[in-house]
Amino acid sequence: MPPTVQARPRDPRGYPVPAITPWEGDEPQFALTDHGRSADCALKRLCSVCGGPMPRGPVWRVVGAAESAAIAQALAAGLPYRNLTPTLEGPGHRACMLYASMVCPYLARPNARRGSSAEQPDELTAHVQRGAVRGSSGAVVGFADYEYAVTPAQVLFRFLDVVEFLPHQESDAHIDELRAELEARTASGGGERDGRPGQAR
Repeated sequence: MPPTVQARPRDPRGYPVPAITPWEGDEPQFALTDHGRSADCALKRLCSVCGGPMPRGPVWRVVGAAESAAIAQALAAGLPYRNLTPTLEGPGHRACMLYASMVCPYLARPNARRGSSAEQPDELTAHVQRGAVRGSSGAVVGFADYEYAVTPAQVLFRFLDVVEFLPHQESDAHIDELRAELEARTASGGGERDGRPGQAR
C-alpha cells in the first residue's frame, strides 16, 4: 500500500477511503464521487486516490475493457489515442492507480460486478448499473496530461497522449510494478516522482 494511501481515513472495516469519495455520517459512499473533492483534484492537481499533490508530468488512471481495447488498437496501429468523451474519473499518481486497480473489487477481476447504480444516471453514468460486469480486460494507463471542466453538476476529465499502457486480465499482474514504484519512491526520498518514460509500453 502506498504510504499516502495508508494515511487516508478508513471505513469501519479498515479500508482506506479515496480522496474523491463522499461520506454519509461515518460511512463512505464508495460508488459515488464528491463534486467538491473532485473539483479540488482537478483545480489543484491532486491525486483522486490519496489526495496528495501530483507533480507536473504524466498522470495515471485505471480504464475498463472498452477503453483498454481502444488504446491497445491505437498503439498497435501506431496511432495517437485521445479520449474525446469526458469521464468523471480523475487522475492520480502511478502507485496509487496501480494499487487501486488491485484492491477495488470492480476493477480487479474480469467477472467483477458493480455493487450499486449511479444515483442520477445521465449520458456519462448510464453504464454505472448494479450488476454490470467490468469486462475481459482493463489497464492502468499513463497520460502526458489531462484537461478538465468544472460544471455546477459534474467535474469532467479528458486525458491526453498515452505514455504508458499496462493491460491486465486480473490486476494483481501489476504487483511487481507497484513494488518497483514504491521502492523507487523510497530511494528518491519518499516523494512522488516526476513521471515515467515518455513512451507507451
